[in-house]
Amino acid sequence: MILNSKNFIEACSYILEAIDNKNASLFTETLELSASGRVLHLNVTNREYFVTVNFDLPEEVTLKAAVNAKLFLSLISKITSETIEITVEENYIKIRGNGDYKLPMIYNNGELMSLPTIDINNVTNEMMIDSNILQSILFYNSKELQRGIAAKPVQKYYYVDEQGAITFTSGACVNSFTLEKPVKILLSDKVVKLFKLFKDSASVKFEIGQDPVTEDTIQTKVRFSADKVTLTAKLTDSNLVSSVPVSAIRGMATKDYLYSVVIHKNELLQALGRLRLFNDGAKNYGKFEFTKDSVTISDWSSDNKEKITYSNEVEALESYTALLNTDNLELIVKGCDEEYITICFGDNKAFCCVQPTVTDILPELKVSE
Repeated sequence: MILNSKNFIEACSYILEAIDNKNASLFTETLELSASGRVLHLNVTNREYFVTVNFDLPEEVTLKAAVNAKLFLSLISKITSETIEITVEENYIKIRGNGDYKLPMIYNNGELMSLPTIDINNVTNEMMIDSNILQSILFYNSKELQRGIAAKPVQKYYYVDEQGAITFTSGACVNSFTLEKPVKILLSDKVVKLFKLFKDSASVKFEIGQDPVTEDTIQTKVRFSADKVTLTAKLTDSNLVSSVPVSAIRGMATKDYLYSVVIHKNELLQALGRLRLFNDGAKNYGKFEFTKDSVTISDWSSDNKEKITYSNEVEALESYTALLNTDNLELIVKGCDEEYITICFGDNKAFCCVQPTVTDILPELKVSE
């Protein structure tokens, strides 16, 4: 088959994103090519998820091959000829582009390698999800997992229901949106990172189902599909979902705090960046002294400080002092799209950095921390 190089390289870039580089095995290192008609399917898996990228062919083709994923995709990405010709020989595939190349087939126990699919036999719910919602989960909620350490297994996952998504470690990220139908699931970081595969899609079809594994075990699976890409994944134990303190976290994000100040994003970032130069690494937190019209931020020694004036005035705020993790605050502020950031506080427990649909919760620290 002869393919347009530009279009095929683009398709291969999608499947490259889906390769699990951290868990090397015969499965994760294999790319499966399959065609029966006018669509070529590029498949990869790590046995937790299965990704298929579809590529339209100019003619009907019957093809089945399994090759080293890294070698194949690296070669395709470096081809500059206008077309790429792929043919399957007895135990290798031949690629003709700028030159002629042979890639050996991968066999398992004497048989051509066939990747184990993940199927949903009993779909219990389905709906369409705006792709922007998936990108929002990927962009905002993933940052919380970068900020803290998971003390419990559930804190490694993304909680998603019809009201939004939550990730939490020492703090939390509450992402608010609305889905068409009720759902409660936990998604792994690996699966959420693959949401980037749908960045060019307007909407994505979502399906969920439960299939029996044994008489006593049920496996929950989900599938996200668009024109070019299908992602099917096995989910973690559904009993873990109930351990997410959903009401408590959302309650902290939506409660009425005593004070609310508006600060220019770049001014705050620049100040944090300069003061970070004086941290010794072990004490990555700062002292924040709020008055009715400004906040003074100082490092641990209090020898170095900066004052930032609010864009609003809070008459009821005479004085409020708090210790905050400045590294985590900086990560939150960097992730804000707005020019100004609203910070709510006053209960001596937490600060909330509020955007139109996303609220990041940052705990106040005690001196001993």
